[in-house]
Amino acid sequence: MIYAPVSKPSIVTSNITAVETKDFSLTCQATGQIHAYQWFINGVAPAGSRIQLSPDKRTLTLSRLTRRDNKGPYECEIRNPFYSNRSDPFTLDVAYGPDIATIDHISDQFATGINVTLSCVADSNPPAQFTWLQNGQSVSNSASFSIITSLNHIGNYTCIATNSFTGLTRSANKTLMIYAPLSKPTILTSNNTAVETKDFSLTCNATGQIHAYKWFINGVAPAGLRIQLSPDRRTLTLRSLTRSNNKGPYVCEIENPFYSNRNDPFTLDVAYGPDIATIVHSPDEYPTGANITLSCVADSNPAAQFTWLHNGQPVSNSATFSIIASLSDAGTYTCTASNSFTGLTRTATKNIIIYAPVSKPTIVTSNITAVETKDFSLTCQATGQIHAYQWFINGVAPAGNRIQLSPDKRTLTLSRLTRRDNKGPYECEIRNPFYSNRSDPFTLDVAYGPDIATIDHISDQFATGINVTLSCVADSNPPAQFTWLQNGQSVSNSASFSIITSLNHIGNYTCIATNSFTGLTRTANKTLMIYAPLSKPTIITSNNTAVETKDFSMTCNATGQIHPYRWFINGLAPGGNRIQLSPDNRTLTISSLRRSENKGPYVCEIENPLFRNRSDPFTLNVTYGPDIATIVHSANEYPTGANITLSCVADSNPAAQFTWLQNGQRISNSATFSVIASLSDAGTYTCTASNLFTGLTRTATKNITIYAPLSKPTIVTSNITAVETKDFSLTCQATGQIHAYQWFINGVAPAGSRIQLSPDKRTLTLSRLTRRDNKGPYECEIQNPFSSNRSDPFPLNVTYGPDIATIDHISDQFATGINVTLSCVADSNPPAQFTWLQNGQSVSNSASFSIITSLNHIGNYTCIATNSFTGLTRTANKTLMIYGE
Repeated sequence: MIYAPVSKPSIVTSNITAVETKDFSLTCQATGQIHAYQWFINGVAPAGSRIQLSPDKRTLTLSRLTRRDNKGPYECEIRNPFYSNRSDPFTLDVAYGPDIATIDHISDQFATGINVTLSCVADSNPPAQFTWLQNGQSVSNSASFSIITSLNHIGNYTCIATNSFTGLTRSANKTLMIYAPLSKPTILTSNNTAVETKDFSLTCNATGQIHAYKWFINGVAPAGLRIQLSPDRRTLTLRSLTRSNNKGPYVCEIENPFYSNRNDPFTLDVAYGPDIATIVHSPDEYPTGANITLSCVADSNPAAQFTWLHNGQPVSNSATFSIIASLSDAGTYTCTASNSFTGLTRTATKNIIIYAPVSKPTIVTSNITAVETKDFSLTCQATGQIHAYQWFINGVAPAGNRIQLSPDKRTLTLSRLTRRDNKGPYECEIRNPFYSNRSDPFTLDVAYGPDIATIDHISDQFATGINVTLSCVADSNPPAQFTWLQNGQSVSNSASFSIITSLNHIGNYTCIATNSFTGLTRTANKTLMIYAPLSKPTIITSNNTAVETKDFSMTCNATGQIHPYRWFINGLAPGGNRIQLSPDNRTLTISSLRRSENKGPYVCEIENPLFRNRSDPFTLNVTYGPDIATIVHSANEYPTGANITLSCVADSNPAAQFTWLQNGQRISNSATFSVIASLSDAGTYTCTASNLFTGLTRTATKNITIYAPLSKPTIVTSNITAVETKDFSLTCQATGQIHAYQWFINGVAPAGSRIQLSPDKRTLTLSRLTRRDNKGPYECEIQNPFSSNRSDPFPLNVTYGPDIATIDHISDQFATGINVTLSCVADSNPPAQFTWLQNGQSVSNSASFSIITSLNHIGNYTCIATNSFTGLTRTANKTLMIYGE
């Protein structure tokens, strides 16, 4: 190998500009016989996860450039066994930014006419270009610019910094507010007049750039629950004005950051009243001919206007007026005070009475008859101007909680009159401030009763044909009248009456004692029961058939006067929670009948106080079943040609009827049947036992399998060729009723972790074949309960290799003109195919070849051994050096 000096390398970059955060590549550009490339950064070899070299180290890539870490300088060096050279140092100028755009700190608010300078800075390489926007419109392309403030300069200012090399843009924002002087505000009111107890609002009316509104009442800020400000504080609302607290004065002030102004003070004149209208002290009662003067006063702003009414009719429009009393002047006098500003009206009322002499009173009663236990009222009847009523009983004032007076004492009410205590006599007296008079005495005759109606003691039960007398008594004033009812129908109007008993006299007898004066009615009751002999009862059942597990009812059927029903089971009273009786004991119900426990006999008995009778005994025939359907013992599996007999049994009353089904199809209506087995007889056999009386059906099922002889199986492989180290599967291919698969390797069952069987054992898989262990032979066997068969032996021919390619030992160095033979061997099944390469060029397709050495034969010789079945290739190398003289 002959080497010449290498030229000086140069560094070529992937991009014209190195941009921060972007990847950047440097390639070592050189010509000549270059064996290796080497890079240096700041004089040392490159290192770090952010520096990557290409496989030949010719290209160095910097990931995510930074302005500080990746300046360099960078150098690349090339080498071969005899020469090396290094490039000139290469320094990166990393473009970055702009990082952050910042507007120099200045105020956000200015008065008009101020010189304001806006400056923007942003760190960038190369330096950033700047653009200023006002409210989205361009106003400058420099980093700074100045304005003389006016209202036109209000708005949002945006500084945009741009670097065309990095493609980045940064922006900063500032909002400027320019303020002009404020005009003097005025106060606008919600109403022309401020009225006490009403709400009243004052609004600060002004123009300009107003930031805030402030209010002052009597020189201080407003406070208290009754003072409310709108959200912007422009409107002040006074809740429920008062004459003393809300005069003011009121001042509103407007302001912004540079100016403020205040209105002239504003004072409220609060209209109020009239508060209360009052009639000046004067009597309420007068005799005829007296001089009456009435005066009215009421506090009000402005002063109230007055009107007088007599019984609703106007009589004066002044605060005071006078009259000479007569009966026509009695009545209600109303003074009305009004204020048109507040809209309020107040009234005061006085009732004046004029008295004349009173007449003699009389006593009027609430009812014609005074009845004991009832309330009774006496009213003092009189005419004239009566001021008070007074009562006297037996000459003294009434007393006791059973005597009540009406609120005006005109009516005296006696609660719950008694025949002894409330006779009287009673007197009433009337009075007014000038006269009095008394009634004549009045005595009461108190009606009472009947107190209690009583029927003379006799028995309640009789046989037919008995003479029975019913008598009724009751104390009463006046004496009571009597009526007798039988079952609601009138049978007598006297105190007593007699009957000869028959069934028609059964029922309820009512004695009614009546007093028409008291309105009271008293009754007494007696129920008579007349009994006749009873007929013999019979038992009626709820169903024709008694079915086990079902409910079954028996009713005692009888006519006559039956007091109780009784039942007997096997001569004893029924007991247990499975036996229930109806509320009248007439019906006996047996829950969930049982064949052994509920046969009986059953007897029902009826009776009344004089007679008794019993039914004939009644015995139950309880139908049941079928309990369980059972197929008599027989096999589940048969070979073809076998005799199959199937029998079904089920306990039932009456005896069950049977049906046989094969795979859902009816095949027999008897309990037992037979068949000669064939493949078509396989399937599910169902025996159905039925009882028409109980409605029950029971089934039993048997699955029968019929087996035919098995055919000889064959072995099918997963691949045509078995390759060493690869997996290889053998599947047992067969038809018929196969229960199990069995494998044999060299005549024994397979074992070892490298041998796997599928879940049904049909497929055997050999993991990682070896040439020695997996030759076989292999056999598979199929089985069912009645036959089996085995495949022919199957041996494996395992392909392998080539294992190692080896070149026969010869020297590596020869003189020219020597006959040299190169031979290559490699163990392989089938035998390997060979190819020889000299310096990468094919020179032979056989295992061996010969050359007469010359300088042209210098170089590397490669033997390639290939097996197309395994897909493996093995190589061996030898380097020959040929020397001339």
